[in-house]
Order: sequence, then structure tokens, then C-alpha cells
Amino acid sequence: MKKAALWLCAVLLAFGLFGCAEKPLSITEEEALTVLTDLVPRSYEFNVIFFGEGLPIAEPPAERPATVQYLPVREDCGYRSVAEIQAAAERIYSVRYLSGVYVSAFLGVTSEDSDGGLDTSVSPRYKEIQGVLSANAAVIPLAIRGRLEVISATVGKATPQYVTTNAVCRTESGETVEMTILLTLEDGVWLLDSPTY
Repeated sequence: MKKAALWLCAVLLAFGLFGCAEKPLSITEEEALTVLTDLVPRSYEFNVIFFGEGLPIAEPPAERPATVQYLPVREDCGYRSVAEIQAAAERIYSVRYLSGVYVSAFLGVTSEDSDGGLDTSVSPRYKEIQGVLSANAAVIPLAIRGRLEVISATVGKATPQYVTTNAVCRTESGETVEMTILLTLEDGVWLLDSPTY
């Protein structure tokens, strides 16, 4: 009986089923650097679209409206529909990360306040009105970093699907910024899973 138990333990250990066997990293530091070097600079466009100045409005008002006002975006901005923005963003960011971003960008939040207090509803930043992609001109943009260049990256915690990286980036003005950037593997492709703005 003891021999059978010892044999079973040996087999389980050999196949790493006890969790003692060291698992290889799901992504090497070289691969992580390659992914970040590609995706982080490209993420700047979506930082602007979702959080910064947004897509350019065809005929911007002289002053930012105090209330929600949807105006058509310029036809030459590169996007003609919400679906086109989403398809491009999903080549940079994970679906999990974007699900939160899409709430404010395309869905909005409706808050029914029964006590007459502050209305916390949020209108979507973009919507299609009669087939025309339009932007809410009343949105106050966030101050975001400019385009970043990744200089180096190290891999921290890692699972087969998720990786924490510590990246050193250079701003357009030449400053160095250290960032923790999460990556996730979706359909065999590593994508950003955290903000870069």
C-alpha cells in the first residue's frame, strides 16, 4: 500500500499536479517589451477619443455648451460609426477593459433620483443620430499625457492569461514615466488591460 502511495506521489510531482513544478512565464520580457512598444503608442489615439479632446467636431461651437449637445464629427476623422471606433479600440485594449470605457463613451448612465437631489446621469460621449456619428460637445476633456514611447519593461506577476508589467516610458517632452501596465491574452493576442493616459 505504501509503495502504491509513493508511486502516485511521484507521478503527480512529475506532472506538476501538486503545483510545485515551476511553470514558465506566459510571456517573456522580450515579448512583453515588443507588445508594449507596439500598443502603448497606439493607445494614445484612444486616450484622446475616450478621455481627452475627443473626435473633432465638424462645426465646433464658439463656447463649450453647458448642457448635452450632440454635433456631427468631422467626416475626415477616420471614424464614421460607433462600431468602427470599437473595432479599432479592440485591436489595442482588452474587451474587459473596454467594457467599462464603453459605458461612458457609448452607453451613458441613467440615474433616477427620487429625493430631488443631484442628478448623476451621464450622457454617452458618442452616438449615431440618423446614421451620423456625433459627439457630445459639452464633455469636459481630461488632461492626458501625450504619446508615450516604451523604453524598457519587466514582467511581474503572470498567469497564462494575465501579466503585470512595469514599463519605463518616455513622453514627447523627454520626461521618463514609470507605469504598471496589465496585459491580457485574448484569442492568442496580448492586449492592454489597463489605462495608459
